[in-house]
Amino acid sequence: MILSEKMGHAFEFKCSNPGCGYQATVSGGKDFGFCGEVETMACLDCKELMDVLIGRPPETPSGLQPVERKCDECGGKNLKKFYFGRTRCPKCSGRLKRDEDSMILWD
Repeated sequence: MILSEKMGHAFEFKCSNPGCGYQATVSGGKDFGFCGEVETMACLDCKELMDVLIGRPPETPSGLQPVERKCDECGGKNLKKFYFGRTRCPKCSGRLKRDEDSMILWD
């Protein structure tokens, strides 16, 4: 599949702990669009959930160009992969729930 043929998807994930209120809009795993390939990760330094760029579109047909993985918020590299249904809230360790009606297309 050519990257330009697909748009990425993102959902709103909310912490189920009413005292926390954490929410993030992320893909919830690996995804890609025009800008490249992303993977949802939790930054263990600033306690945020985000889609981290893991590959840029190639300038030649040889495949994605790898990039240095880092947090968009703090620049840290202490990242942990997100696993839907298993990864907990980065702020309070509550369960994260995906709002199926919140899907947006990005890129």
